[in-house]
Amino acid sequence: MAGAVERYRPLIQWVEAAGGRLHPAVEIYHDEVTQSSFRVKKASELGPEEDIVSLPLCCSLSFLNAVAGHPEIATGLPPSIRTPQNEDEDGFPIDFLRNVPAHVVGRFFLVQQYLRRDRSPWWPYIRTLPDPVHMASMLPVLWPTGNVEFLHGTNAYVAVQEIRATLRKEYKEAMKFLSDGSRSEYNRPLYFWAYCIFTMRSFRPSLVIPDIESFSLPCKPDDFSVLMPLFDIGNHSPLAKVSWVADGDSHSCSLRSGQPYTATQQVYNNYGMKTNAELLLGYGFVLPESENFHNDYVHMKTKANPAAGDLSASHIVALRPFAHQSSVTGRSRLLEPDHLSCLPCFSHFQDSLIAALYESVTQQHEEISDVSLTDIMEGKISPALLQEIINSLGTKLSIDLEEIELHDPPYEPTNDHQRLALLYREQCKKVLDHALASLSNTTV
Repeated sequence: MAGAVERYRPLIQWVEAAGGRLHPAVEIYHDEVTQSSFRVKKASELGPEEDIVSLPLCCSLSFLNAVAGHPEIATGLPPSIRTPQNEDEDGFPIDFLRNVPAHVVGRFFLVQQYLRRDRSPWWPYIRTLPDPVHMASMLPVLWPTGNVEFLHGTNAYVAVQEIRATLRKEYKEAMKFLSDGSRSEYNRPLYFWAYCIFTMRSFRPSLVIPDIESFSLPCKPDDFSVLMPLFDIGNHSPLAKVSWVADGDSHSCSLRSGQPYTATQQVYNNYGMKTNAELLLGYGFVLPESENFHNDYVHMKTKANPAAGDLSASHIVALRPFAHQSSVTGRSRLLEPDHLSCLPCFSHFQDSLIAALYESVTQQHEEISDVSLTDIMEGKISPALLQEIINSLGTKLSIDLEEIELHDPPYEPTNDHQRLALLYREQCKKVLDHALASLSNTTV
């Protein structure tokens, strides 16, 4: 515990010097299970509607800082967006800023500030981040091949390959606009590290930066993400009641609790309703199954209009029926979350998936239908269409399950990452098994 206090004390002092604060009843705590997190101090309590953290905008780090004050880029940024360059230090070339996507620029900016060490205004924050030498332990995208193989057959494995390819392409394209001498400093491992930091710890600008719509940005407000020092320490609970309150008058954002906490309780943030697949890829953990809550979903992709070649849309299949009290994340994804009545055979499937399949089947038969989503979910369609949808689901689920089983690891896990991947793949199997079993029940 003492080590965590010492590690984060300069960060807290830095935030306080800028006008922010950590609630006096809250401390940063560290243990092997939760790592670093917020908790209520002994003999203290935290009430609802109290600010856990208040962070001035000048402490945030993002693409905005890379372009702030640049003479050739008019952004209309407020003075609270920190301009990092000193007189003896150059920023990024204008061609780099104009041609490289904003989210990529933000990552390079983090690398730049990391390389500047204590000459960076953000060093009190950056020094608390996981060191690049340990980045292989961060996210599956950087796991060693032997660990990633434990995901083989799952949708997470496919996503890891796609993310790796994207990162390599982004880095290669961005380096075309930097000098050859920059290649040794802005190397690919550091870019991958910056990707992990932003993926695990950043926030959408539209949710945490006040009045960002009024800025004259060369991109859309949410084309990049923002690092929020101290604000980002809170661990995730999908059941935590919390809000992010952006205040234009004080140019700050507060992490506000919506529930009371007693002494020594961990104080949570809420990253939003994310499935275990999303948590694994974006944060490196999954939430365990319990009687009152589960977060196990398999993502499936369809095309809203195959003939038009639309981009793939992702839908989810749940371990338990969407109407079950434990399927909290699943219900948040429903098109009609207040209407849970459906055939038992559709109870494990996101309604958007059933709607997409219905639309695909009717288009193949050149049928015109104005049936409502409720009617489709309740089976108030022709028996032939209903059976075709069920058959399509059964075929897809069977293929996915066979793919996972085909690549089951030939040996027992030997480290935490392999054990985590094995847990994830076993839960994927369980989801597919339960969903397949439900398809045999077409009674109303």
